[in-house]
Order: sequence, then C-alpha cells, then structure tokens
Amino acid sequence: MTPLRVGIVGAGYIARAHAIAYLATPAVDLVAIADTVPAKAGALAETVGAEPVDGLAALLARGVQAVSICTPSPTHADLAVEALEAGLHVLCEKPIARSLADAERIVAASAGAPGVLMVGHVSRFEPDHARAREVVATGGLGEIRMLSQSIVSSAPTWSEQGWLLDHGASGGPLIDLAIHSFDYLAWVCGHQPVRVQAIAAATVAGPDTYALATLRYANGAIGAVETSWGHPPAYGFHVATELNGSGGRLWWDYDGISAGRMATTGGEITRFDVLGQRGFQAEIEAFVAAARTGGPSPVPATEGMLALRTALAAERSIRTGQPVSLAEIE
Repeated sequence: MTPLRVGIVGAGYIARAHAIAYLATPAVDLVAIADTVPAKAGALAETVGAEPVDGLAALLARGVQAVSICTPSPTHADLAVEALEAGLHVLCEKPIARSLADAERIVAASAGAPGVLMVGHVSRFEPDHARAREVVATGGLGEIRMLSQSIVSSAPTWSEQGWLLDHGASGGPLIDLAIHSFDYLAWVCGHQPVRVQAIAAATVAGPDTYALATLRYANGAIGAVETSWGHPPAYGFHVATELNGSGGRLWWDYDGISAGRMATTGGEITRFDVLGQRGFQAEIEAFVAAARTGGPSPVPATEGMLALRTALAAERSIRTGQPVSLAEIE
C-alpha cells in the first residue's frame, strides 16, 4: 500500500498527540511539521523524524496529501479553506472555528472539494465514550432522557503566548473545552439541541472560566454541561459523564489525561505519555481510512459547526441572562 503523505500545521500540545498517532498508523508517511515558531517545529519534527517547515505552503510544496490543523482556533478557517482548495484531506482540530462565519467558510469550501474534511472531536473515539454511544445506539438505555458531562481542569498553561487564556482568541473553556461535551452529548442523544441556558463565574483563570449550561434536545431530552479552567493544578483534569434513559443509567469518570506527571521544586510540571493517546490513535486511523476511500467523513463539518453553534448560544445566554434558541445563532 502506498503511504499517505501527511503534514501537520502547528507544533504544540495537540499536534504532538496527532504526530505520535500518525507514526503508529500503518502506511502513513509523516512528511513535515509546520509552525510559525521555528524552534517548536524543529523540536517536534526531530522527535517524530519529520522535516520542520514554516507553513502550509511549504507542506504543499512537499506533496502532502493530508494535513492536520492543530493551530489556535482563529486560524482554522484560513488554513482549512486553503488546504481544501489545494485538494488535501483535512483533519481540523476542534472547535471547527472561533466564529460561525468562519465555520461556514470551511463548510462551503468542503462542499466542492475532493478531499475529506473531518473535525477533531476526539471524545467520540475515546474507548469509554465510544462504547457508551454504542450502548445507546443499540437501545441499551431505552429512550434517552437526560445526559450530563463535566470537564474541569486548572488553567491551560501550554499554549503559545498564552492564547488559550485570551478569551477573545479561544472563547475560554465554554468554547475550547465544553465543545467536547456539546458535540458528544448531541452525538449520543441522536438529536440536535434546540435551546441553551448558561451561567458563568470568574475564577483565578479569568472571567467566565467556570460555566454551567443546560440544554433541551429536539426529542425532549435534557442535558447539563459543566466546564472550568479554575480548579487547582493539583486537582488535575477530571471528566464525569452520565447518561440516563427509560431503560437504565450509564456513567463513568476519570482523572487525568496523561499517564504521569512530574513536578519540580521550582513548580515546573512535565507530562508524560501525552494525553495517554486515549482516542487520538483511533481518531487518526479513522481519518486516514476516510482519506484513502474518499469518505465519508468520520466527524462531518456540519456536526462540528453544530457544536460551535451550541457553545455560542451558551455564550450569548451568559451575556443576556436568558435562554437562547439555537435558531438565533446565525
């Protein structure tokens, strides 16, 4: 089988998870890593045996066929549109974009493009999340009536120039972190959310860095999402999920998305086994398989846009203090 030539745009925390997964996927040639910070591109490229380059144009010049976009959210649209127009298969990290207008640009570009476009909602590929969805889809819980997920952590400290803590750039935990929950719960429920109400509070990480959202789905089910960047560093990263239906209840939780951490007396924390790879390997394998066959996309752009629309509705609800219909978010 001819190897699929792949490049990665971005050389940060998530890009490393993608790179490791590509290396473990058969018949994939990870050609190059692009980043606007040469030292970051060089460090990751050396780790995975790829070439460091400075941008998407350099990846195109090296004949890549597929690309992972692992850059800050506001840059997703320009990069994804350029890659799609160049005929590449594109795996765009979540959220699909920072604004709905940018998400619509990506969806429009993908409509006439030969490449597959997939949004990186990795929760769908995590073993516990995927198994729970299978149980629901096969009727194991009967009619779904209530879903909840909590994803809370301390403030993210790994982003370049702290862009994640810039609310205008990232949207804070409601858009950058709870986007996982908004996508996953709609996927499990099998119905779109129609109304959202949310409240938020400030934490040491900044304004609106603790948030609670409630949702009503088209089938009448209700959902609850908790997210935070304000927990103490020692608390780690905690996920708790509960699915309730007419036939039963399914729940699970876990602490930490890395296999191990080391803390020095100077306060520096090093993570080992990035993200435990959890669902990233399955996500990358699904993307590569779709690229080889021409689709369908394992996570369609329209579903990534729905998750973003839900998060933006929650954000508006926080500002207005009122429930917000998703139909209002245009």
